[in-house]
Amino acid sequence: MEENKELKNISFFKKVWYSITKFEKYPDMAIEGFSSAIKYLFILTAIITVFSTISSLIGMHKLVEDLAKYIEDNIPEFTYQDGKINMELSEDMVIDDIQYNGIDKVVLSPNTEEDGAKEQIKKDNEIVGRTVIFFKDQIILRTKNENNVINEQEYTYQDFIKGYTQEDIKQFNKAELIEYMTGTGMYNYYYRYAISAFISLLIYSLVSELLLNALQLAILGLVTTLVARIKITFVTIYNMAIYALTLPTILNIIYIVINYFTTFTTNYFQVAYITIAYIYLAAAIFIIKDDFIKKQQEVEKIKEEQKKVRDEIERQEQKNPEDKEEKNKEDKKKKDEKNDTNKNDGEPTGSEA
Repeated sequence: MEENKELKNISFFKKVWYSITKFEKYPDMAIEGFSSAIKYLFILTAIITVFSTISSLIGMHKLVEDLAKYIEDNIPEFTYQDGKINMELSEDMVIDDIQYNGIDKVVLSPNTEEDGAKEQIKKDNEIVGRTVIFFKDQIILRTKNENNVINEQEYTYQDFIKGYTQEDIKQFNKAELIEYMTGTGMYNYYYRYAISAFISLLIYSLVSELLLNALQLAILGLVTTLVARIKITFVTIYNMAIYALTLPTILNIIYIVINYFTTFTTNYFQVAYITIAYIYLAAAIFIIKDDFIKKQQEVEKIKEEQKKVRDEIERQEQKNPEDKEEKNKEDKKKKDEKNDTNKNDGEPTGSEA
């Protein structure tokens, strides 16, 4: 009772420690209930999401700086004013080696404003992956899926700029844009990007952990209980599966950090992720089985001792039948004397009569 009370008051970080180092605590933590396991998973997922968000934010910052450098070195001088771009470019410019953040091809056509001319430029420029076309008054993003269906998104410069900066900027030139992208002006964008990335990654991670990893692991655990011939409820197995994901989650954080600072990657990380978690869950299940077997052995031992005592009594009785008969006579005599006494006590005396 005291141990269960202690476990209910256990801190999150101590529970992390138990999940990694003490398989025997898994059943106790699982008994706390599904809501407690979900709360633990939420906190654990939130922690890894913070690391993922930081990594993504650093990556986005690097991409923006690389883009600013690319614009400075490869894009002609231009100015933006009142929703339109003016560029020192006599003919269209095609850049098909950019490979920036999923963009495979860029077409600069700053002198084109008529709808018919825009359609002709679209026809003349085959879509390669994700293609971005800059016209005088708008930006068009074109993509083609594996079924050759073209998806097209149109943005005015005003909407595009306001979406990134949250400001209604009326005019700027190339130098001012580069200064903005590499300076403090982007902090507001980075802040909004971090919040958005954290929320989306947290939701994705929770769904992934709950519906994919934990559920998959719990099913494997259920199969293991059938093989081990021990009855454990699926909810209990599911709760233990959540705690079994602790070490793989921590290793995932380390992998994210290493992956950012180095070029190290592995295609089998997800396999290792589930394998490690399953080893932890299976160990906990077999510990439960061992405890169950030990308790059964203790019960059997007690039964054996009781049987030995009964057998010894019977043996003694069979060895001395005369003593048993004499004892029975004495018991009968005592019982008769007691009955006579009770009878005499119930008769009235002479004076009473």
